[in-house]
Amino acid sequence: MEFIESRAFTRRLFQLLSAAAEEVLRQIQVDLEGNPQRGRVVPGLGGIRKARHSDPTRGKGKRGGLRYLYLYLESRQHVHLFYLFDKNEEEDLGREERALLRQMVADLRQEEARQWQRR
Repeated sequence: MEFIESRAFTRRLFQLLSAAAEEVLRQIQVDLEGNPQRGRVVPGLGGIRKARHSDPTRGKGKRGGLRYLYLYLESRQHVHLFYLFDKNEEEDLGREERALLRQMVADLRQEEARQWQRR
C-alpha cells in the first residue's frame, strides 16, 4: 500500500504534533494498512473518509484527539491523506473546502481510469 500526503496534511501534521509527527503518521499508516476502510464516508465528497486518531501531545484519545480525511483507491492500493485537524478546531468543512476536495477526488479517479485503460 502506498501513502500519498497532501501538502496541507503534512503541514498540519507538523503544526499540531511537532516532535510526535513522524510517530503519529506511522501509526495512521499502520491503522490504514490493517483496515483501509476504517473511517466513515463523508457524504458528498466522492468517497473521502474521516477517521480519528489519538493526540499524544495533549494526552487525548481518539474520541477527543485528531481527525483526518483520506481517500482509499483500492485498485491502485493508494491512500491519499488530504487533511488533518484537531477535534476542537472544526467539525464540518466549508463549501469551498468541500468543492476543492470533490475536485481532487474527481481528478484522482480520472487518473485511475486512464491507468486502467493503458493496461
